[in-house]
Formats: sequence, structure tokens, C-alpha cells
Amino acid sequence: MTPARFELPGNAKQAHQRLLSLAPDAVLIGGAVRDLLLGRALHDLDYVVTGDALDIGRRLADALGAAYYPLDEARRIARIVWQSEDDEGGRLVVDIASLIGVTLLEDIQRRDFTLNAIALLPYGDLYDPLGGAADLESRVLRPCSPDSLLNDPVRTIRAVRFIQEFDLKPASGLDYLVWHAAPYLKCVSPERQRDEFLKALALARPHLAV
Repeated sequence: MTPARFELPGNAKQAHQRLLSLAPDAVLIGGAVRDLLLGRALHDLDYVVTGDALDIGRRLADALGAAYYPLDEARRIARIVWQSEDDEGGRLVVDIASLIGVTLLEDIQRRDFTLNAIALLPYGDLYDPLGGAADLESRVLRPCSPDSLLNDPVRTIRAVRFIQEFDLKPASGLDYLVWHAAPYLKCVSPERQRDEFLKALALARPHLAV
């Protein structure tokens, strides 16, 4: 399930190669790597870079003829929306974030679940310190840390959705972590809660996730 090197398909490959020409240390991380392992189509790419993500994002948008949005200027996060004319393409959303004050490992440890904490290093090598690929192969949903859900309570909703969407079983103790963090959903903006619920409702069997 985890060959030594990976190559992105279609317009994702074009965007990836163009980004590497601008930021040779760019690392693809998160759901796109998970979906690549599962053989699913890629529509959203998330990268971390050591340089200024806003500058890199602007230059990537110019190179691709894509739309550029400064998603979060304070945290240095850029978004590029590219409507590729390639036969294998379509709409591609690329988010680029600056690694500010943390290492790649620290960034990974702050993420939600191990299946979203797998990184694709430049030119195709996997970096998977938390064993996300093995969890994905075993169909186990495991948080990146015991505090993962408390750090962002909307992840309690996401946990239920992922279990249904990817046909997973919860890791030992995850049920308790969800129960413990759920009361803090009141601290999460209604918009973020809504977005997670809408994703759950879009599943093939949404009643199982609600």
C-alpha cells in the first residue's frame, strides 16, 4: 500500500512540479496524501513551506494562470484556485502555509488524526512518523495526540464522519476523547461546525454519521 515513491496524477502533478520549482522544500501533507494512498481523486492540496507562503502562493498563481487569495495573512496561508484545461484536470484548490516557529514533525503532531498526518516530501518520499499509513491500511482512526480533539473540538464531528466515510474503527480510547472534548464544541464558531456537518450530510449514508 505504501510504495517508496509517489507521483501525483493529472493537474495535481502539474501544480506540484510548478510549486517545487518555486519552493524546492515544499511538503504535501494531509488529506491529499491520504487520498493518494487510497487511490482517490485529488481536488485539494495542502502544502507547508519554510519561506513566505503568501509570496510563493502569488507566484504559483501567476505561473498557473490561477486565482490567488491571501487566506490568512497573519498565519501566512495562501490559497490558489486553478481551473485546469487539462483533460485529466478540473478545479484544483491549493493551500500553502508557512512553517513558523515549528519543525515539520511538530506540525504533524499538531494535526487531527494520523491518516491526515502523512507527508509527501519533495520528489516523492513519504514521511510518516505517526504511522498514519499503517493505520489507514488497518482501517483505524487514531488521533495524533491525546490532546488532539481538545485542541480543536470540531474534530469530534470529523471523527464520526471519517469513521463512516473511510469505513474505519476507532482506536482504543478515541470514544472517550470524543466524549471528553464534545462539550467544548460551544467554543467553536457555528460556521466551522456547520461545514463539518455539511460534509457528513454529503456522505453516501449520512444518517450513520449524524
